[in-house]
Amino acid sequence: MAKLKVKGTVIKCTIATVLTAIGQITEFSHSGAESETYDATTIDTSGAGKEYSQTGYTEGGTFDFSMFYDVDLAAHQALTDLLTTPADMVYNITFTDATPTTSAFTGAGLTFGFTGAMNDGLKADVSIKLTGLLAYST
Repeated sequence: MAKLKVKGTVIKCTIATVLTAIGQITEFSHSGAESETYDATTIDTSGAGKEYSQTGYTEGGTFDFSMFYDVDLAAHQALTDLLTTPADMVYNITFTDATPTTSAFTGAGLTFGFTGAMNDGLKADVSIKLTGLLAYST
């Protein structure tokens, strides 16, 4: 069983049909996908437990990352452009396994904020709402 290092992971976004590394990312996370259920409990259910059934849909979650923000980097500009001109964008994550494995997803929405501190560089936090699911390696 391998333990993958994060160093070397590359996260890209699509700029004019070309996947381009976003760059300067310091951490990332996927909030997790969730199979959607509904409350299927009826008044004649026996026992105290609530019953749930599958809807057949899965919520894709969000992909979040923090980065040193450079207003001149093309990929950083592409992200902020999504705020003024919303559009779906394709992203991918290439991990550091032997293959290497790439997982792709499409983002439908974006949250972007930045911070600055006297003893640190300019940083930004980005959250991307997935439309559909992350393409998991199976």
